Amino acid sequence: MNIEAQGDIVVIADTQVIKGAPIDHLTALAKYIWKHKPAHVVHIGDNWDFESLSFYASSLEKEGRRLVDDLQSGREALAIVSDYITKRNKKAKQKKYEPTLDFIMGNHEERLNKLVNTNPHLVGMIDLNGMIEDLGWTVHKFLHPLWIGETCFNHYMPNPMSGKPVGGGVENKINKFPHSFVHGHQQQFQFGRRQNLMGKPHYGACAGSFYMHDEGYRGQDNTEIRGFLHLKQFTNRYDYLDHDVEFVSLERLLGAY
Repeated sequence: MNIEAQGDIVVIADTQVIKGAPIDHLTALAKYIWKHKPAHVVHIGDNWDFESLSFYASSLEKEGRRLVDDLQSGREALAIVSDYITKRNKKAKQKKYEPTLDFIMGNHEERLNKLVNTNPHLVGMIDLNGMIEDLGWTVHKFLHPLWIGETCFNHYMPNPMSGKPVGGGVENKINKFPHSFVHGHQQQFQFGRRQNLMGKPHYGACAGSFYMHDEGYRGQDNTEIRGFLHLKQFTNRYDYLDHDVEFVSLERLLGAY
């Protein structure tokens, strides 16, 4: 017997794990997920930072960075949620909690794909997809949207002409995409919604970022709110499926768990 909260979705964006960075928030998130038991957990990309593969870092900044450390640090962080669910289910006497776990590749994961594509001798040596799948997640390609009901989940919302991310405020994005959507990539939380005259909902959200460390290259600009999204499903008075979109901050999460 499964006990998922029908239709609820937890969305994690841009954990950007690096070696030595604190990951207490991911343990807290695992406890939050176990308590609320959403039917779906979606990681919307950039779990790995892959700072050793950064195109923008100087030679001095790259000194001491190793791909093996990037891979292992990201794997250990991603395993926290699924491992916690497995551990708690083993202690459960009857009811099992088995949410769908979906992972959408982000542009930071693409750093590794680009390395392999430009160095064909590495093909078969590094299997990031397999690493993620071994942890219980279903993998979705970069910029291949995942649909859950009528809501689109993507690492970012691409301009159909260029493939580059549509930027600006959430109202700009809602005007460009005629359906509900959630994305990551931008280091800020955004949310907006509207309904048509028949009561059909149309909302858009940027889930922001979810990590505790500050990034040196941003100087004093590491001030944005960070956290994750909890989409709570309900049927509105016009009989359409809808979601209350709740942003849970790092601070509130760590204070409670």
